[in-house]
Amino acid sequence: MATASLPTTPATPATPAPPKPQGIPKGTALQVHKHTTPHYDAFVQGFLSHAHLQPTVQLARKLCASWPLPSPSAPKALNIGIMDSSFNPPHYCHGAYLECLGTQQMRSRAGDTQLPEITAYLLLLGARNADKRLADASLEQRMRMVDMLAHTVAVDNAADTWHVWKTREQFHASALQNMAFGMVSSPRFVDKCEAVRRVALAELGGEGAQGVDVRCFFAMGWDTLIRFFDPKYYDDCEAEVARFFSMGGRIAFARRAGYGVAADVDSFFASARVAPFLRFIFELNLPKRVRHISSTDVRLAVRNSTMGVRDIPPRILDFINSSQLYRDKDAKKTRKEMSRQVVSTPQNRKADGSLI
Repeated sequence: MATASLPTTPATPATPAPPKPQGIPKGTALQVHKHTTPHYDAFVQGFLSHAHLQPTVQLARKLCASWPLPSPSAPKALNIGIMDSSFNPPHYCHGAYLECLGTQQMRSRAGDTQLPEITAYLLLLGARNADKRLADASLEQRMRMVDMLAHTVAVDNAADTWHVWKTREQFHASALQNMAFGMVSSPRFVDKCEAVRRVALAELGGEGAQGVDVRCFFAMGWDTLIRFFDPKYYDDCEAEVARFFSMGGRIAFARRAGYGVAADVDSFFASARVAPFLRFIFELNLPKRVRHISSTDVRLAVRNSTMGVRDIPPRILDFINSSQLYRDKDAKKTRKEMSRQVVSTPQNRKADGSLI
C-alpha cells in the first residue's frame, strides 16, 4: 500500500538584506560609539582635585576607539583640530569651526602653506580661563553639553543649514567621526598645546609614539587671535609664542560678524610681533548662518525665550530647559547684559575671554 506523501512546505522567502547604514562607509576602520550622555560629576571632580604640576589634558570620552589615529593602521602623522572654549553653552558656531577645519582648503596668511588634512578632533573645556570666571552652568553640566555637541558634529550627519560640508562624501572625508573631548588645566594656548601633544602621544603608547609628528590646530575667533599675541598673558611673549609654534602649534581663526575689519586685519598681521609666524596661521570661512552666534547671545535668548535658542542643537536646548539653566535668576544682571549689547559694538567691546 502506497504511503501518502506529506504536503510540501513552501519555501520561506529570503529575508531581504537590511539597508546599508548612511553613516560610516564600508571599508573604514572608524568605530563610533552609540550616543548616550552620561554624567560627568566624578570625572570633573577628579580633574579639579588633582594637583596638576604641568599643563594637563584629560580625556573624558573618545568617540573613535583608535583616537587620535583615525584607524589603528593610519599613518602616524597627527594633525589635530582643537576647539577650546568655556562652552557656556556650546552652540552651532563651535561645531562649524571644527567642520571648517575638516573641509576647507585654506592657505596660510603667508600664502606658502595649505591647511593640511585634519586627522583627529578634540573639544576642550577649560577648567580655568585667562579672563573669565565660571558662572551659570557648572563644569559637570558643561561637560554633558560638550558630549552632546561632539555627537552633533561627529555622528548626526543629517543635512542642516549650519553644516559646512555639503555631501556625505565630504563629511566622511573630513574624519569628523574621529573625535574626543575632555578638560584642560591651563588657560594659555602655549600650555594647552604642550598638554594636547602629551595626551595624544600617551594614547599611542610607548613605541607607538616614537617618531610621531603632532600638530595642534587651534580654532579661534578674531578677538582670541588678538589676545594670543597680547604680551600681558606672558612672562616673555616673544619666546613663549615662538615655543607654541615650534612645538607644532597652529592657529585657524575666523572673523565672525562685526569682528576683523579688513584694514585692522592687515595692520595686525603686518606688525612685528605677528609677521614672523604668518605661515602657521590660517583663516577659516565660517558659514553666514553661524557667524553671529555667541554664547552670551544664546544665554540671553534662553532667559528671554527669543529666537536665538535656534542657535544651539536641540538636544542641548532640551538639557538646558530640563536643568533650568540660564534662567533670569538675577534680573539686574540680565538687564546689564542686554544694555551692554545695545550700547556697545564688537569693535569697542572689551574682550571677555570667551573664545567665540
